[in-house]
Amino acid sequence: MDGNSLKRRFTTQMVERINPPKSGRLELVDASAPGLILRVTDRGVKSFSVIYKVPGEGGVSAHGRLLTGRQHRVTLGRTPPLGLKEAREKAGAILQEATGGTDPRGERRKQNLHRHTNTFDAVQKRYIEQHAKPTMRAWKIVCGIFNLHVVPQWGDRPLRDIRRSDVHELLDGLVAAGKIGAAREVKKHLSALFNWAIDREVLTDNPVFKLKRVDLATNEDAGRALSDAELRAVWHGATGMGYPYCPLYRILILTGQRLGEWARASRSEVDGGKRWLEVPKARYKGQRDHIVPMVDAVWEIFEAMPSWSGKDYFLFSTRGGKVAVSGYSKAKSTLDANALIELRKATGDEASTIPRYRVHDLRVTCETRLADLGFGQEARDAVLGHAKIGLQRTYNKHDYLEQKREALTAYASHLRQIVS
Repeated sequence: MDGNSLKRRFTTQMVERINPPKSGRLELVDASAPGLILRVTDRGVKSFSVIYKVPGEGGVSAHGRLLTGRQHRVTLGRTPPLGLKEAREKAGAILQEATGGTDPRGERRKQNLHRHTNTFDAVQKRYIEQHAKPTMRAWKIVCGIFNLHVVPQWGDRPLRDIRRSDVHELLDGLVAAGKIGAAREVKKHLSALFNWAIDREVLTDNPVFKLKRVDLATNEDAGRALSDAELRAVWHGATGMGYPYCPLYRILILTGQRLGEWARASRSEVDGGKRWLEVPKARYKGQRDHIVPMVDAVWEIFEAMPSWSGKDYFLFSTRGGKVAVSGYSKAKSTLDANALIELRKATGDEASTIPRYRVHDLRVTCETRLADLGFGQEARDAVLGHAKIGLQRTYNKHDYLEQKREALTAYASHLRQIVS
């Protein structure tokens, strides 16, 4: 510290308002915290540092007293973001360590090396290799999310320097670009990565923990509607699955019905003359019979499916119609993987991803598209089998039959343009 340094009692307002010198730099000493220095350059850059001496570095006097030796300085950081309170705490910790006879610079060099070695990009690569690959079937999706949305922003930043405000800023950018689904995925996978890093002592705090983002909240009951690109990818992704899942998923897309209504359907429930599926109330959620018109696109798929003797067999089965199809989770994982391949093939972008969706979301997509096609709420409710309030017991299963057929025919035509 030179003789031109001035002693002042620092306050937050004083630090913020101090004017830069016309040339060179100005150094102020905090009267309330021994050794704390505020340096201000002629460009207005402000930073905190601390000066100290270590007992014993200068040897021992003839009377056995430890001599302090020369003065050392450690830079604590710029302000902002480093605040006065935090700067005083850091300075106090360094002075306490030095008073005990240890020069804190060695430990700080070790910490700085650790900090700059563990950049976000370096840590996320280790996370993918050591954790995601061995434990996640969809690890490539996680890798793609990081490389597409996070690495370009944070790649070279030390993981320890990423703050809660940085996470908000990243998510704000995605939301502003209309990428709400991607923002949800980024938030979810960042939290998992930070927790993994904490467990390995790369990090001490998770900046995503309890991060509140109302704009990213999802209504799991309502679900979400798939985009054109996602619908096309899912439709063609089903192709490689063959029977029974390819026709099952495509009929679900075309009709907007619940999974169980088709997956457990038997041949006796299909009326070939009237071309409809009649779901009996015994296995229908609304506790009433429900008619599903089988428009041309659905009928074509149905006619191409295997058939067995009699009319009691299940339409979708891996055991000759004797047992209804099962293994939905494994099948959905296969569909997701196939759909991702189709999406990347269509976009030419290996980093493309499909945000999480459920089979139920095919139903949400159907209603959303019917609304876009101009069909009213009553027709949409009839297609999806939503019971009329107050009329559930007396609901006529043939109500809106023609409107349902018209709506599903228009929807099939709409889908044909998307998937072709």
